[in-house]
This record gives sequence, structure tokens and C-alpha cells, in this order.
Amino acid sequence: MLSLSDAVLVRVGGGDNARAVGTAATTAEERDTRAVAQDLRDAALSGAKAVVIVGGEPLMRRDLRVLLGAARKLGIGFGVATNGRMLVYPEVRRALNDGGLSYARVALHAADPAIHDALVGVQGAHEQTWKGLAALLLEAPPSCRVEAACTVVASNRTELETLVEAIVALPRRATLGIRFVAPLDGIQAQDWLPASSMAEAMRAALHRARRAGADVIAAWEGLPPCLLPDEAHLRDELLRYGVRAFGPSEAGTALPRESEGSRSKPFPCQECAHEATCPGVPAAVLSRDGEAALRPERRVRANSFNYELDRDLPAFEPKAGACPVPALVDCETPARGLILISEGAAALYRSDTGDFTDDELRRVKDELEQVYVDRNERGTLQEFLRDVVRVRIHPECLACPDRRRCCEAAKVDTEPAFEREERWLRKEISRIRGRVLDVGCGDQLYRDELRGLIDAGLVQYHGLDPDEQALERLRSSGMGGTLHHGTVEAFSWEPGYFDYVLALRSVNHFRDMERAFRNLASLLRVQGQFVLCDSVAYGLLRTSSQARYADQNAPVGHEHYRNWSSHQLVEFARRFPFRVDVHRPVSAQGCNQWIVKLMRIPDGAQGEPAR
Repeated sequence: MLSLSDAVLVRVGGGDNARAVGTAATTAEERDTRAVAQDLRDAALSGAKAVVIVGGEPLMRRDLRVLLGAARKLGIGFGVATNGRMLVYPEVRRALNDGGLSYARVALHAADPAIHDALVGVQGAHEQTWKGLAALLLEAPPSCRVEAACTVVASNRTELETLVEAIVALPRRATLGIRFVAPLDGIQAQDWLPASSMAEAMRAALHRARRAGADVIAAWEGLPPCLLPDEAHLRDELLRYGVRAFGPSEAGTALPRESEGSRSKPFPCQECAHEATCPGVPAAVLSRDGEAALRPERRVRANSFNYELDRDLPAFEPKAGACPVPALVDCETPARGLILISEGAAALYRSDTGDFTDDELRRVKDELEQVYVDRNERGTLQEFLRDVVRVRIHPECLACPDRRRCCEAAKVDTEPAFEREERWLRKEISRIRGRVLDVGCGDQLYRDELRGLIDAGLVQYHGLDPDEQALERLRSSGMGGTLHHGTVEAFSWEPGYFDYVLALRSVNHFRDMERAFRNLASLLRVQGQFVLCDSVAYGLLRTSSQARYADQNAPVGHEHYRNWSSHQLVEFARRFPFRVDVHRPVSAQGCNQWIVKLMRIPDGAQGEPAR
């Protein structure tokens, strides 16, 4: 069966005798056979294992058998996106099945003929499409996926479950798919269904499709996954967004297509648990419904992942351009492997984490180089700055032309990983004066420095933490000042009271960033200072026993709700009356700890660019 992840689009042009519902398709002249055949060859050379032909209406082409034969000769699968009306003709179905059709996406927008015909603008279109779909499902082999694609608009929202019931009742030999499609921005205002209502209608229909049996492939596209969180695994936008298309853009497509880079991630997305896997919000949703339509899902997430020891690699030495790795290690997913060279020995580590995507792992390992060896035998990380040592990508790997296809090797970095950032923070704390609010103070690493300032009468200290046990540990250390038990979002004090706010390794623990920053902005006086320090996600090289112990003894009450970079924090802070005075981001040259210093400015003033 054709996998859409292996497919590309080939535009064949041509007119369509039914307007495409909710698409930006254009009408272009039909492209000649030689041009399309060349696109098929180019697609095969690019590594595509399948093509989906889009028009216009590709089933109206007289050279359909020729194109099917060309794809077959190239050894690639063949699919079509069609309005389905031509499927009513036996000779068209015969040509498709004889030619090895692997996938058919048939546009069907309602069980009610009147609704479907009104949406496509052709009287009698439903009868042809329905009969053609039913016949193809019976005649195509099980290896062919025949998919009914319904664009969800205002006039058919109550029809979706009825449509599912009608389709799943059809006798079939082919594999059945049912897809629900959010339209693009080209439809009339009266046709647009608010995204929340669209998601609600899709959700009910998807549940009905899944109850029909495991042989029905249910899918949806065109909405951000925060609107369908329980159905996020059914999102399939491979043909809609990002997949490569061959043929001139003016030829258009008969299915919704969003150009690369057209989606965006407004602020609510930064707080969402789907942020790492979501490609962004479609422009149509933002332009029609705005940010208020989004439903970001806040939930606890990991801030680190393990590379577990797999096996030793005796007599291993990396060599740029002539490396032994391919012969020793399966690098099918390079981001999930790493070879550590230490004290003359080499060992392979692998990660099977499901908390981070391959892209996130690649960024941590290759771009930021934030991978550390855990030297605590139990893997508890009680003293993170002391218990870990950083590794750096081996110089031979950095110079290797095959680096991106390899899991790479790394060497232990002999330089102290956190010295530069820690030196800056300790110097900054030594200069604090006045009324100080320390948010997330319970496990304060700089208690000796702060205690000296408190005892000298230079600061009036207030510590805030939601963990009562952590506060008790701080009291037991002899820290003076006033300690408050509670969350930053709910903390209440006199407006403009504090001269200084510290949020050191606590901002990624804030449950609601909007409420937290609004509150802190009200508590800090104009020209008051706000210093934040936190970390991006990082990798840990561990043995299996270390990883197992760490998982079983993870600290309770220290949940991470995000793994923001300093760039995300700076962009977010601009929504409030703060000026960015210092910005020290994470990079391959430093540790995984970033620092930002803000100044409270008058309400309504414009913050200066970050330095």
C-alpha cells in the first residue's frame, strides 16, 4: 500500500468541471505527456517512492494509461486526487487498476446529494462520485487505499457522521480511508466554520470512523493539533503542507495546498505541549478566527533524555570521510545514537525516548552540543553542576562530509561546563540591593551569597516556592528573610514593592507564563531588575542501571511545563513592560544554561532591542 510519507505531488494541469471546495486551485492548460513523464522521472530520481497526480481533474486525461505505465516502469507507486465523477466509467477504473493504482483521494463532501452538489457547483455530481467511489472500492485490490476526503464547512457540519456511516457500509475489497479537511482561506465567509466548531464536528466523525473497525483509516488535516488533542495521532498533512510538488505552480492542485512557511506559531503555541510536533497554525485559521481559536495544551514534559549505553566499540577511531561507523553501527536514525570516546575506549549509546522528536534530538546533539555524561552512580543528579561533564562532537566528525548521515562520536570536554554562566550569576547577585523577591527559592544554589547580603542589611529578602519541604530546607540552612509558600501566579503583595526579582532555574516550572509575568510586572517597581536563568533540553549519557534508577526516583513537585530557549523568553517578555538589558543564549560554545536580565519600564513604553 502506498505510504503518503514516501509520496510527492505531480501537477498535470487541466480544467475541472467542478470547483474545488475550499481550495486555492487554479485552472491551467493541460500539460503535455512528455512534460509530465519527465516530472515522474525527476520525482523518482529525487528518491520518491510514489507520486500523487493532481490537476485539475487528472482522470479526464486521455494519456492516463501512459502515465500509469511510466510510473510502473520507474518502480514508483501511483496515486490520484480526484473529484471522483470520472470513476463512474468502468474504462477509467479499469485503466487505474490495470496500471497498479496505489492510492485514490476522492472528494466527497456530504451524504446528502443536494449539499454536495451545491458545494461543488454541479448538479448530479454526487450521484456520479458516489457510484464511482463504491465501484472502485469493490474493484481495486486490498493494496490500494481508496480515501473519501470531505472538506468541512458550515453547510455540511451536521452531515459528517451520516457521511461516515454511509461510506463504511459500502462493500469493499480495497482499503478504505476517510479524511476530514479544513478549507483554505479562499472560501466565502458564509461557508467558513469557526475552527472550534470544525474541530468538534471532525472529532465526532473521526470517532464514528474508528468505531467502524481497524480496516478503516481515519485522518484529518488543516487544523492545529491543539484543537484535536485526543486525535492528534490521526493528523495527516503530508500532501497538504511541506511535501515536494513537481510541475509549474500555476497548474494548481485539486486538493488544499499550503506553501512552505505559510504557517506560524503565535504566542499561545509556545506554551503548548504539541509545539514540538505541530508545524504551526494555518493562515486561514488565524485570519478568520485569530489566536483566540487556539487551545494550547499545558502539560508536564521532560527536560532531558537519556542516551543509554548499548555496547563497547573496540579499536574505534573516527576519521573524516573514511569513518568505520557505517560498518559498525546502524545509523538509520542518526539523532538517536552517539559514540563516546573516553580514556582511549569507545562505546555506543542510543536513545529510545518518546518525549522528544528526532528533530529535537538533532538540535540538542548537533547544533547546541548539549549532551553530558552522568557521573553519579545512581543517576540522581542531586548536584547537577558537580555530577555531570559535558561532551563535544569529535573534531573529525565536525569535518566529515557524511556527518548528517552518521550518529557521530564525541569526546569529554575537560573545561568546566558551567563556569562562565555561574561566574556571571554570582557577580550579578553580589550587586543586588533593596527589596528582593526570589521566585522558586527552595533549592537556591546561591544561598551563601544571599545570606551574606541579608546579614549585612543590604537586601530585604522574600523567597517564594510552592514546595514546603524545599522551604524548610532553606530555613534549616540559616537563610534569613521572609519565606512564602505558594505559586508565582497567585502570589500577592504591594504593587511596585520589589527592586529586584530572581527566577533562577524556575521559569520553566511556571504553570501559566501569562499570569506569572503579569503578576511580576505589577510587583516590580519601574527600573527594577528581573534576572532569569534556565536551561534548554539536554541529553545524558547513562548506563541502563543509572537510567532505571533515575526514572524510579524522579523528584516530585518539580515539573517542567516547557523547555524554552532564551530567544523564546525574550520574545515573550516584549508583551510586557520590560526592556531586555542582557541576553546570554545557549550555544555550542557554552553550557545548556541561558541568562536574561530585564528592566521594568513604565507601562506603555517600548522596550529596547536585546543586547
